[in-house]
Amino acid sequence: MKSLVLYSLLLIALVSCKREIIINIGDKPSVLVVDAALYPDSFLCVNLSRTQNITDNSGKKYIEDASIEVFDADTTIVDVLTHSGKGVYKSAVTKPEAGRQYLFKITRNAEIYWASERIPDTMECVIQDTSRIIFQGKNNFFQIQVRLNDPALQKNFYGIQVKRFYKQISGGDTQTLVEWSRLESVDFILTEDPLTRFSNKHLVFKDIKFNGSAQYLKFGISDLFTTPGQVTTGLELYMSSYSENAYNYYSSVNEHLFYQSDPFSQPAIVRGNVNGAYGAIVSRFQQRYFLKFQ
Repeated sequence: MKSLVLYSLLLIALVSCKREIIINIGDKPSVLVVDAALYPDSFLCVNLSRTQNITDNSGKKYIEDASIEVFDADTTIVDVLTHSGKGVYKSAVTKPEAGRQYLFKITRNAEIYWASERIPDTMECVIQDTSRIIFQGKNNFFQIQVRLNDPALQKNFYGIQVKRFYKQISGGDTQTLVEWSRLESVDFILTEDPLTRFSNKHLVFKDIKFNGSAQYLKFGISDLFTTPGQVTTGLELYMSSYSENAYNYYSSVNEHLFYQSDPFSQPAIVRGNVNGAYGAIVSRFQQRYFLKFQ
């Protein structure tokens, strides 16, 4: 009985034991963060902020005292972006043109950052077919087939995303919600790129297997119509052609997010194109298609 009492006291002591560990995290100089997604025939828009210490919970640090000049491939200035608040700099008249190269000069506190970006060419993409099939043992797999024409004699980069619109029904309440869908495919072109494996919500791929010809790409989504309490009302398909910088950036972001929950993985380097800063100025040409379900 005495040993049982001693064991109980020892157990309580172990459970209630707490040790405070102090970790000294030194402040590091902040680094410029650039975030810009450019679209042909849309006004230029660049977001500037800076990094902050991990213990700083005061909110995002916007850069509001910079200047951004835009040059063409011949280094002729074409625009100076205007700050519109919260680190957002916009053009008043300039819209980037497909196939053209632009150079961005960001100046702040006597520091200069450069970024070069080529606006991707337009692409031809058509939805050829949609159907419900059995895919790898799954019933009601909704498959989409698109025909993508690839310009020959140059490297091209692409991406696929699908946004799902659905109603969540709970008792007498109904909510309309939106989410990015998980995509599945055994299409060789969509799965041969090692970088694609890092995301099933944003398929990124090259045209290395296109051989300069049009390709019919098949991919799809599971469980659109089988989740209890949910009614899928539509899908929005995003087909994009990317610059090489955008391909590198988005594929590295996918890799970073893929390993983010694994504490034993090596850090994934996000590949930007702004010299001396984090982030990127990248561009895409995008086509959107909406599929509505009755």
